[in-house]
Amino acid sequence: MPESTLEYLKRCLDAEEQSEKLTLLPNDLYSRVATYAQLLRRTSGAGNSDVTNRLIIRQSAMLESMVRKLLETRARKAMVHKAVPQLLPEERHIVFVEETYNRELNAFIEAVASGQSSAVELAQKNELNRSTTVRFVKHVDELVGLDLRRYGPFEPEDLASLPAANADLLVANGEAITVNPREGI
Repeated sequence: MPESTLEYLKRCLDAEEQSEKLTLLPNDLYSRVATYAQLLRRTSGAGNSDVTNRLIIRQSAMLESMVRKLLETRARKAMVHKAVPQLLPEERHIVFVEETYNRELNAFIEAVASGQSSAVELAQKNELNRSTTVRFVKHVDELVGLDLRRYGPFEPEDLASLPAANADLLVANGEAITVNPREGI
């Protein structure tokens, strides 16, 4: 009987946890797992028994847990052993984002602790200038953004780029959903 994606991922995770150094993973590991997860998501829902749907949900949770643990283990090893180039491209991306976050966090804390109020002002300015694209799901009357510009009115399915704080409020109120440019519309 061929090995399932779930078993294959478990075997990769076990091998990684038992090795001191990074193990060699196939280049398509994460895309293979994502494809399987997509298949699970498509097969869940209507037409299945309650037991089948619960099994699918459980498998999805197991996939997520194992991918998280595998990524965290590999990132930690790569950092400790200075082996980031040996990671898969998607793993290197995650490590880069984490390093950037840590660098920004430490610089901000150091600036605040040393009395550099300009760092706080710069962070505030950057946050006020950050925008988010949303798709409206309800009618929304004209609003004034944190940048003091007027936006709207909006109808369902309208798209708009708004100050992030305003967009966050609209999303929290169920009036809009965030549009991730990488996922499309």
